[in-house]
Amino acid sequence: MEIKNLKPRLYQEKIFHTTTKKNALVIIPTGLGKTLIALMLAVHRLKKFDGSKILFLAPTKPLCKQHHSTFSKNLNSEKKLAILTGAINPDERKKVWDISDIIFATPQTIANDLINGRIKIENVSLMVFDEAHRAVGDYDYVFLAKDYIKKEKSKILALTASPGSNREYIDNIRKNLYINAVEIRHENSPDVSPYVEKRDIKKIFIDFPENLKELKELFEISLKKRLEILKNEGITNTSDIQKIRKGDLLKLQSETASRARQNGDFNLLKYVSEIAACIKILHCLELLQTQGIKTLSKFFEKLKGQYYKVKATKGLLNDSNFRQAMKKTFELEANGIEHPKFEKLPELIDENSKTIVFTNYRNTVNNIINSLEKHSKIIPIKFIGQRKGMSQKEQIKTLEKFKRGNYNVLVSSSIGEEGLDIPEVKKVIFFEPIPSALRTIQRRGRTARRSPGEVVLLITKDTIDEKYYWVSFHKERKMNNALKEIKKRINNPQRRLGDFGK
Repeated sequence: MEIKNLKPRLYQEKIFHTTTKKNALVIIPTGLGKTLIALMLAVHRLKKFDGSKILFLAPTKPLCKQHHSTFSKNLNSEKKLAILTGAINPDERKKVWDISDIIFATPQTIANDLINGRIKIENVSLMVFDEAHRAVGDYDYVFLAKDYIKKEKSKILALTASPGSNREYIDNIRKNLYINAVEIRHENSPDVSPYVEKRDIKKIFIDFPENLKELKELFEISLKKRLEILKNEGITNTSDIQKIRKGDLLKLQSETASRARQNGDFNLLKYVSEIAACIKILHCLELLQTQGIKTLSKFFEKLKGQYYKVKATKGLLNDSNFRQAMKKTFELEANGIEHPKFEKLPELIDENSKTIVFTNYRNTVNNIINSLEKHSKIIPIKFIGQRKGMSQKEQIKTLEKFKRGNYNVLVSSSIGEEGLDIPEVKKVIFFEPIPSALRTIQRRGRTARRSPGEVVLLITKDTIDEKYYWVSFHKERKMNNALKEIKKRINNPQRRLGDFGK
């Protein structure tokens, strides 16, 4: 059993050598061959443990299919490869598991089959965790690693391009996956840089129109009023809208509700409702500044349906400033007014090459599609997650059509950020910056995989777009510093005092 077609690069050989000795977390920029390292280790383990199985875990069916394809093309062997996902009948999955040597599966599927006794993993000699940054909390990676590490043949390989922005998060992944070696390469690493394709980063700054600024001011007045109530009651320590973050309010809401239950102080519940209203206003401000009128309008329609069900929503819809903002939004939509990003976007697309446009919201995906379809040479197709309405089968078909060239623009939600290998993509456009280093790195990595590429960020001036851009920038820098520290600590532990002289 040998690998055909591909000759490993020096850095891949070095990393592979580490993985044969220890459970390793491998962090490499996208497009630089993490899957080949997994393939090399799989061959090594199958030779060492003849008759054993390899289990390659990936978060989605399209990713499983992609890795299956890579192994199939480059493995010179009679070994049986298979894909297992929830789309396959449980009894059929058991049969496939029993007769297969290398299995590509979603973690939920394997966890369910393991819990229900349909499969056993004692004979698995390697478990690969792709997109390993997911191995936190109650994600099935954590359960599977904990169960697998007890087995005699256990060997773990964790792969990711971006593990998180702080040391605690990265350490949590490492502990959850029982990692005792970390291999890190970045685009400027001496042994990697010769293989890195040039990727130009371009920031396009867009003026925020006066009519949208008027809406922003109305939302801010409504928000300020509520924050002052919360500050006066000692619920929060500031009423400065520039210092309030959605995450802080969500935490405050949970804590206040908990205090109300524990102390039997149901008077606090009205402040829980005020905090909820503040969170909704912040969401409106984000949609207005980063997504546009139609997406904001859709959110208002959702709020109107909650009027008699949600106290916070009822309070908002009875607020004169909020109600005025809503009225103006509907008027702007009726008059065909939209965020200027929609006008700029078609100018950035070369109809003769493949482009991916990323955005955070499903409604914006649809709005972008509708906007681009007005241009005859731009042929867009949407790519969204299962929860948003696209089955894994539809996802795979969509990607195949995009790869074949039936469409030249893929408009994607976050589902397209992880792992997709479409070498022909020349340009990636961020419809909005995102305050996540991990997701920013993942988005960027969809281009410049086999040839030079370009990343374009649409940033609305003096809005939350600019804030999110800098948050992501600083988080990425913090992540790189944390990785250096963790690699040094894990790979080169200090000798204990008693060890000296031995």
